[in-house]
Amino acid sequence: MKIITNTISATPLLLLPTLTYAQRRTQTEGTVHVKGACDYNSVLAAYDAAFAGSGASELAAQLGNPADVPAAVATKCAGASGPGSAVAFSTVSNKGIQHDRNYYSGGTSWNDGGEQPLNVDAGRVARIAASTSTTRPIEWPDTEALPMFDGCDLRAVTCCFTGKRDNVKGPSVSGDDPEANAEICSIDLSLNYMTNHVLKGYSVYERKETDAAYCSGFAWSNDANDVSNKFKANTLFEISMNDALMGKNYVKNAPGAPMCGCAEKMPTVTTAACTEAVEGYAFTYADNELSVSYAVAFEACSAGDLMAHYEANVGDATEIDALKDYIVGDDSGKCQKAQDDFIFDNFALVKGGTPPPGSNVDLDKWEPVVGKGALTYPDVGAAKFRELLDASPNKIVRRICKSCYRAYQDVYYKRHTAVPADMDLLEYLKSEWKSENNLMGTDFDLFSTYDQALSQEEYHKWRYCNYDYSKVGFPRDCGKYGYSGCNWNSFTRSGCYAYDVAFFVEKATE
Repeated sequence: MKIITNTISATPLLLLPTLTYAQRRTQTEGTVHVKGACDYNSVLAAYDAAFAGSGASELAAQLGNPADVPAAVATKCAGASGPGSAVAFSTVSNKGIQHDRNYYSGGTSWNDGGEQPLNVDAGRVARIAASTSTTRPIEWPDTEALPMFDGCDLRAVTCCFTGKRDNVKGPSVSGDDPEANAEICSIDLSLNYMTNHVLKGYSVYERKETDAAYCSGFAWSNDANDVSNKFKANTLFEISMNDALMGKNYVKNAPGAPMCGCAEKMPTVTTAACTEAVEGYAFTYADNELSVSYAVAFEACSAGDLMAHYEANVGDATEIDALKDYIVGDDSGKCQKAQDDFIFDNFALVKGGTPPPGSNVDLDKWEPVVGKGALTYPDVGAAKFRELLDASPNKIVRRICKSCYRAYQDVYYKRHTAVPADMDLLEYLKSEWKSENNLMGTDFDLFSTYDQALSQEEYHKWRYCNYDYSKVGFPRDCGKYGYSGCNWNSFTRSGCYAYDVAFFVEKATE
């Protein structure tokens, strides 16, 4: 590991020959970062890396030359201070919610230049990097203020930068481009309507020789105690502010997209660089005293780019497949295929110009029962719906919503209990999502794929549901991991995202 500081004591040089080698080495002050567990082998490896093979003698000297160095290291590790208390994300810039929202939307003087040079205007970033981001967890951003970070069901964030600025006063757009590593393919503009102010629309980006986009990202474990989870907001700070803005001077967003956000809300891209938080400890020697404290390091992912890291360390098979919708790979033609699929999914028509009742739905397996908007289908009525559900082999109802957030575009309602004779379940699904005879975990469960609905494993069941709001249909604010608003449909009122929606019942096997 590298030494952050390496200053020599002001002791006159003429005294140095009277000191032993070990004594001379104790004059070196600085910090050695140890990755992973705080134990003798890890500490010695870090010291060897920092002191060119003389790590053992340096370590012993800093410990006061004890008879049992491993035991002395163990004592230091046992007394190491842990992570400090969490700090609010808003304190990172300390410029207010509106500034942070505009920055991540591609604006503010940090992106465009202002009355001060960047190193002054954003000087707090360097101070946070030096004093806070490696030792204290930063809380996840307030998602009402920064909606681009709301959801993140795949536990992955990407950033894409399309410009580079100078460290000068005034409007600042450098003549240089970012070091391009990715191609931007497409985006659903409605996913970020609160920041791009476009209620509904799509962009497919045409590649030009002059285009230059640098995309990076990170992902985290679903284990709340894992360092990648505890320090996920710190990693966001690292890749978006400390590294990209201050380290590389990368700025600006792709048109219509945030500069950073949950992978599901960002453009589909070919690839993204990857950063991971690595747990470790700082061994700091100053004033003839060695202290040990918890310290996270941010490093390029050992598995490679973000997709490789996600496959190796983060996602399950379903999540990996889902992330591949947003990071498609940089092989020739992958971006073009992603664009073709995107256009088909959102605009495909059947012969005669009639919108299909759900794009990519196998109508030999699924019976449409009602739809509206681009997926309009005549209502079969309560009696026919009950007949179809009674005959359905697995009692599964499927909703396709092309205008919803990606995680809510294909949802499976698995019914467990018999539907009472006086219950109009179709109306529940359409416009009156009620709790009566319809409680998640008792009467039904929700799943994100058909295979999950069949297996019914606890891990795949959605974890939150609410009900009973007039004229609000399926699934109100139910979510895979928690509350998720505005992906509900209604056939009796307008509002929210589910305006292109259709329901299907699994057909009886012949």
